[in-house]
Amino acid sequence: MKTIEEVLKKLDDIILWAKQNQSSIGYFACTYRIMTAAVLKGIQQKKFEDNPRLIQLDIAFANRYLDAWEAYSKGKKCTNSWFIAFEAAKNKNLLILQHIFLGMNAHINLDLGVSAASIMPYRKINPLKKDFETINTVIASINQKVQDSLNQICYPVDLIDKISNGKDNTVLDFAISKARETSWASAVITSNTPGILRESVIGIIDYAAAKVATQIIHPKVLTPALLKELKKCESSDIVKNIETLASTKNT
Repeated sequence: MKTIEEVLKKLDDIILWAKQNQSSIGYFACTYRIMTAAVLKGIQQKKFEDNPRLIQLDIAFANRYLDAWEAYSKGKKCTNSWFIAFEAAKNKNLLILQHIFLGMNAHINLDLGVSAASIMPYRKINPLKKDFETINTVIASINQKVQDSLNQICYPVDLIDKISNGKDNTVLDFAISKARETSWASAVITSNTPGILRESVIGIIDYAAAKVATQIIHPKVLTPALLKELKKCESSDIVKNIETLASTKNT
């Protein structure tokens, strides 16, 4: 991919495939498509210090997800954290939020930091930090719309929001902001690693992200019985769920 518009088209293809195959893969693809469109809008509105560099980062970031999906769909090796996220689509017991968080975990905890380091000169990552943080603000601006869509298909999200002292977007905001804090640390570590050792360091970051993925699938705070009850509160119509999430991009 060479443009963000091409990335959006590729994400549309994955979403269409997910609908045709009634696959939970579409849940993260929709969420990521919405966020990518929001970043593109931010670039068009010149919200970043260095817009051309941000485009470069966004494309490098997207390509890691798209490459992982292509490898996985062809039965080839991909990173461990993505493999767990993609395999989880076969698990009919997981909540929609778990599928989205598995994608966020692999993409933000692993891919974002590695992508940031890849577009900057060796040991010169710091000039990117302000724009890196601005992405948080841009994404936060669309979280309410994503949350509203989730509320229609995933009723426990609304319940969690009510429990969270009425703070909107608590679940998504927390997950994304915490992951981005981790990813900046990964970016700094990767940037300061000589090229010959980078793959080993990326492997360590991937290993850590894979551990987080396991915790997302088997959360300590929720018992299997509670997860089962929460699952009953969700819409089981995967195609309709994907369409509801995807419609956020047009709002």
